Amino acid sequence: MKRKLIFALAGVCFSTYCVSAGSKLDLSAVITKADAEKILGVPVKDPKGRNKEGADGFYDSEWSYYAVSGDKALVFDLVIPGRDAPPNLTKTMFSILPADDAKSTRVDGLGDKAIFYHDKTTGLEMLNVLKGDVLITIGIHGLPADAAVEQGKSAATKILARL
Repeated sequence: MKRKLIFALAGVCFSTYCVSAGSKLDLSAVITKADAEKILGVPVKDPKGRNKEGADGFYDSEWSYYAVSGDKALVFDLVIPGRDAPPNLTKTMFSILPADDAKSTRVDGLGDKAIFYHDKTTGLEMLNVLKGDVLITIGIHGLPADAAVEQGKSAATKILARL
């Protein structure tokens, strides 16, 4: 299960992105362990992940929380392309989501564009938000879709407020 979640998130992230100095966020500091426990409704382990910065300004903050017991999970990724990235990289990435041809639903009121869908490969309920050059991905496993979209929107709102 964990391996599938990690591979899915890595697939969404691709590998070349950047950020300006003012936009760097450590998602594990924005969405804390206490927040993750509230979202999932169960105790979670300490976050696992990383903040990666490239020499060209690339920035990627990728974190996950897993339930202490059971298979509930919360995964986050924030990607901002750098100066050497292709033009409109995050917009292009957003436009090809969902990757497995799942049906997505538009979510109004978040960023410039937002979609929600079920990723069949990983079993994650996914929320993708595009705000300017920033792409935010939130995946939730173990909650019904209606609860996952509401929890995802709440988390996305908290992240967007920090950009």
